[in-house]
Amino acid sequence: MTNPHHSSYDTLLRYMPQGYVEFKVIYDDASEPIDYEFFEVNPAFEKIMKGKRKHFIGKKVSSALKDFEYSEREWMIQVAHVVNEGGTVTFEHFSRRNKSWFEMSVFSERQGFVSVMFHDITRHVQENNALKQLVNVSHRFVSTGSDLLMNQQFLDQIRDFTGAKAVALNLMENDGESYTTVALSGIDEMLERSLDILGFHPVGRKWPMTDQRRDLFKQSNPRVFDGIDPLIDGALPKRLIKNLLRIFSLGEVVLFKIEKDGVLYGDLTIVMEQGKQANRLGLVELYLVHVLQQLTKADHQVGETKKSMFDGFGTLDLECIMAFNTRQVLHLNDTWERVLGFSLDELENIDFLSLIHPDDEVITEAGFAELEERGELFRFVNRFRTIDDTYRSIEWHCKLQGDYIYAVAKDVTDRVQLEEKLADRDRLLTKLSDQIPGAIYQFELLPDGSFNFPFFSRGFEDMLGISAEEVQRDASLVFRRMHPDDYPHVMQSIDESYRNLTIWDAEFRVLSEDGRTVWILGSSRPEKIAEGHVLWHGYIGDVTEKKTYEKEIEYLSYHDQLTGIKNRRYFEEALERYDDEHFYPLTLIVIDINGLKLTNDAFGHLVGDQLLVEAANILRNELRAKDEVARVGGDEFVVISPNTTLDEAKQLSDRLGRLFHEQTVEGLPISASFGEAVKHDSNVELTEVFNLAEDRMYHHKVSEKQSRRHHSIQIIMRTLYEKIPREEAHSQRVANLAGKLAEAMGFTSAEVNEIRTAAILHDIGKVAISNDILDKPGALTESEWYEIKRHPEISYNILSTVPEYVALSEIVLAHHERWDGKGYPKGLSDYDIPLASRIIAVADTFDVMVTGRPYRQAKTIDEALAIIKQEAGKQFDPSLVDVFFEKVVPTLQQ
Repeated sequence: MTNPHHSSYDTLLRYMPQGYVEFKVIYDDASEPIDYEFFEVNPAFEKIMKGKRKHFIGKKVSSALKDFEYSEREWMIQVAHVVNEGGTVTFEHFSRRNKSWFEMSVFSERQGFVSVMFHDITRHVQENNALKQLVNVSHRFVSTGSDLLMNQQFLDQIRDFTGAKAVALNLMENDGESYTTVALSGIDEMLERSLDILGFHPVGRKWPMTDQRRDLFKQSNPRVFDGIDPLIDGALPKRLIKNLLRIFSLGEVVLFKIEKDGVLYGDLTIVMEQGKQANRLGLVELYLVHVLQQLTKADHQVGETKKSMFDGFGTLDLECIMAFNTRQVLHLNDTWERVLGFSLDELENIDFLSLIHPDDEVITEAGFAELEERGELFRFVNRFRTIDDTYRSIEWHCKLQGDYIYAVAKDVTDRVQLEEKLADRDRLLTKLSDQIPGAIYQFELLPDGSFNFPFFSRGFEDMLGISAEEVQRDASLVFRRMHPDDYPHVMQSIDESYRNLTIWDAEFRVLSEDGRTVWILGSSRPEKIAEGHVLWHGYIGDVTEKKTYEKEIEYLSYHDQLTGIKNRRYFEEALERYDDEHFYPLTLIVIDINGLKLTNDAFGHLVGDQLLVEAANILRNELRAKDEVARVGGDEFVVISPNTTLDEAKQLSDRLGRLFHEQTVEGLPISASFGEAVKHDSNVELTEVFNLAEDRMYHHKVSEKQSRRHHSIQIIMRTLYEKIPREEAHSQRVANLAGKLAEAMGFTSAEVNEIRTAAILHDIGKVAISNDILDKPGALTESEWYEIKRHPEISYNILSTVPEYVALSEIVLAHHERWDGKGYPKGLSDYDIPLASRIIAVADTFDVMVTGRPYRQAKTIDEALAIIKQEAGKQFDPSLVDVFFEKVVPTLQQ
């Protein structure tokens, strides 16, 4: 009598998607493992390794895998570890041969043998990696373009197998009065240049839906025309049409309407070269089935996973497209070569149905009859002859579309290859199933409506927190753990799988004993045992981490990462929602934060970011409940104020402006420019209202620009002196010395004043250098010197933002250049250095030497003068040094 447990395990191994292999260990004379012999494999392992069972059983790994790259054998090291050490090892491995990720579980349950589980986690790894990357990039790089890309690939396929010159996809607009060309395949360099010359760019163009075109769509697919004239109907100038026909040898045009359930979604237009006819138009109808499914699901099932028309069939190995009436095969995929042994050329040149086993001809004809009656055929099995005159059993799932059959199939010959020798391995299988990430299980539904779980692995208990004993007593405990909001749709999906014998797929939440919410992804294949009696073989996994990333992506797609308020994408969608008479008068307030670049240059980007965050906090806290705010640019915010007059908006702007000014960052008050505009009715486009508000903001910004920036320079200098008190006295001394030297050089009083002012401002860039460096008592490191040497450029960036300081910014930039060209930041030499900069360099260096720095002891005046004289012609302009000693030094010694 057959062991019932063994039968259950046998079925599990046959159906489970994880690969399994057991090796017999081969030892050397020292009892060390030197090789492994394949003892048992399951069908999933055959598929992973792209080879049949007979190619492995009894073979040594060293010979069976000799054509594998070295990386494919890396996991064998883990096998040897288990053989020597015992226990279980689980690890992830990337197979370059299969281009897949596997989670490997290695363990041994009997002496001299070792088992390996291969769980394909490629989809999980790729999905998680993609989600993690998306979290760290701006939405603008990922939120658009995918539909267009999908359309483009779809059109490229159509063009390839029809031989068309060009294929266009046109989709109807929501109003039904116009349509848009969303993609065009066939644009090469010559065609693109020609269209540019003609000024004709069809992609993205909207066309009117004329009466003539409506009449065309009342007829059945496909419509074939001798040329493009019937499709034009006055939409293009005659001269352009003439030029198009002259430049491009356009011939036959085939029009497919895309329509389902009386709803017209658009059309597919195929344009052939003159003198050529389109090939394989029947296949176009099959491809349009997929397009229709995408369009209808997008309309009616937004947010749901878009499923293939063949979901429910499981692993799809083989593909076949056939003309129903003639039984002519139009397409076979490469997998048929592996299954039957014939090349595709051979299969295309023989009667494909002649390969059917003679004993299966009657049931095959009955299958065609059922397909014609019902339009589809599920789980139909017949046998096909191979190149070596053996037969393989093929399981089919077919759909009839027009005059064509679209079928997917798989080779099920080896389904029952695990033999009775597994009867004494019940414990091994339990251990094996426990190594699988997630859990495998069987779920049974009986004709009387009762149900149970004949088998489930330990992972099932871990995820749901229910023991095997508890489930055996009351299977409904599993369903009581489901989240109440998810329970109805899970039960509905089980019912659909039960009635239609389609694969069950569901994503749902369960509530753990400690109150956590765990997301579960489940999938199982139903097997009909008897009428009304179905057994599912399935797998469930924890996808909580994936759902967390999805929520984070959803948040980031509508929120600015720096400030946490809504972003431009949200703003653009919100404009469409608020553009409604219920919200009129609708006012937009455009807010631009002033001096952000100046703040970044003076204090660094972290302070600039803090300024934006503080501004966003004020907006978030002070706006009314009905207002919406979004950051739409680097320093620009927009407030949407429904049911708000222009006067009310201006009052709101005034209040926000005062609050901004009261808030300071690094001593700088937040300054902003405001612009308001209102929409009273539908006669004005909302984009025009936004543009008007932005124009008013810019006018406000320009009117106060100069005084605001001059004030900002004063605040930055005050901040510098508060940060480094010695800098104020140093700046004054350098200004006095530089002024004396300039006077000695014969400069005018205006020029002397300019040099004094530049000397006062020459170290303003130090406001952005860390106090830890500026006040460091010891010697500076190379990286710290690099930071110090940045201050002339920072000073230049700050001063150059104010027009009256532009000339001074050039002087300040060069005050650390050297006469011999070894200075910084540009390495200028001799007369390429502005004279004013050379004067400040002498005065600055002398003062630093005689007053000292935290990292350098002060020198006497005589020591400092000796160095100045020594550096003449090296660091300093020698003629300036002469004047300095002749005219300025005497005043120092008095």
